[in-house]
Amino acid sequence: MKANKLYILETMPVPRAIMHLAIPSVLSMMVNILYNLTDTFFIGKLNDPYQVAAISISMPLFLLQMAMAGVFGIGGGSYLSRLLGKKDMDSARNTLSVSVFTAALLSVVLGILGIILIPFFLNMVSASGATYEYTRKYMYYILLGSPVILLKFTLVQLLRAEGAAKEAMIGLFIGTGMNIVLDPLFIFAFGMGVTGAAVATVLGNGCGMLYYLQYYLRKKSLVRLSFKHMKLQWNCYKEILMIGIPASLSQVMLSIGSTISYRLAAGYSDHHVASLGVASRVFTIPIFIFIGISIGIQALVGYTYGAGNYQRMKETIRTSVLISLSFSAVLTLLFALFPRELIIIFIKDADIVEIGTLTLRAYVYAIPIAAVGMILMTSLQAMGKALPALIVALSRQGIMYIPAILILNKLFAFEGLVFAMPLADLLTTILSATFILVILKGMGTCGAR
Repeated sequence: MKANKLYILETMPVPRAIMHLAIPSVLSMMVNILYNLTDTFFIGKLNDPYQVAAISISMPLFLLQMAMAGVFGIGGGSYLSRLLGKKDMDSARNTLSVSVFTAALLSVVLGILGIILIPFFLNMVSASGATYEYTRKYMYYILLGSPVILLKFTLVQLLRAEGAAKEAMIGLFIGTGMNIVLDPLFIFAFGMGVTGAAVATVLGNGCGMLYYLQYYLRKKSLVRLSFKHMKLQWNCYKEILMIGIPASLSQVMLSIGSTISYRLAAGYSDHHVASLGVASRVFTIPIFIFIGISIGIQALVGYTYGAGNYQRMKETIRTSVLISLSFSAVLTLLFALFPRELIIIFIKDADIVEIGTLTLRAYVYAIPIAAVGMILMTSLQAMGKALPALIVALSRQGIMYIPAILILNKLFAFEGLVFAMPLADLLTTILSATFILVILKGMGTCGAR
């Protein structure tokens, strides 16, 4: 098994290697789409816009949890791939152990602080009296489950970094399957509503986390997880944080941007909040597919960069962009033709359907842009290009997005607000492409083999 992983990363033809790594990652993301939409789907069956709004308002919390996990999942994974390319197994084992240990410790701190700060957050997003209590309960249980949610996300990123895309997919299937089974049980059978959705989410994540842990403990991974020989060295943390922090900042900025957008939407009505939330969840379908492709190539880009095989790395990036654009053509057509039908799947409320359809029609323009942007951003992270990765992370959901939603909302009301995201994605993708072209031009044919 270990020899096969090295063959994929080192010598398998690039298109085949991409598909071998990307297909399980895309399937994993499809599972994540189900996971992401499950709560919205079942809560939508209650036909209560206030409970749907509660899940929507809580979305920035999920993004913040992913951001914290991303520091050591994405940052640790990037460094791990490069170390494997250099054949430095001792440092690779230490990086894995440091990433998992620190993420576990951080998750406990985040959970405690988050629970304390729930009232502050709800006031910040202007949660109304009708949605306040629903949102408070949902957030409480999600934060209580922070350790399993963060650890699961960290472990799946680290597994992908060593090329174990299939195993990463299996864990996500287990977690999502449990969530789909438990959601209707807790929401309807136990009459817990939105609170039951939160409990089911935590339990589903817990099942996925246990699968990943046993995979490592049974010594099936390319890199062993062992805390016995772990060394908390600054150099290891520096390499992890140089990529992990920019990756995390991207999620933090997304969380802040989402918080602002929901606050602005709340100024129109709770129906606007719910509509924005449902449309955003539906839009995760194309976004998660592109993330799946980009995650699939992360190990390949990082490994070939660490090994100095720049010709193979360039071919990986170029081929991945073409594959991602092919997917985007189909998805753009789907969302352009059937926006209303996609919203109706989750809720039948006429006002929410109308506003949600308007939102999806705006988001269609972002699909081909995101297809390219995700590949370029992940490539910067995989190569360990800390400063460009940081600038891109701050731009996509911060420097570009936040001013765009404030300005466009001011000029064009809610219609302007929903067009902010496509505009920000376009500007950030142009920026990412510029960085990538400069870096690749600097490499020339050096290291080609």
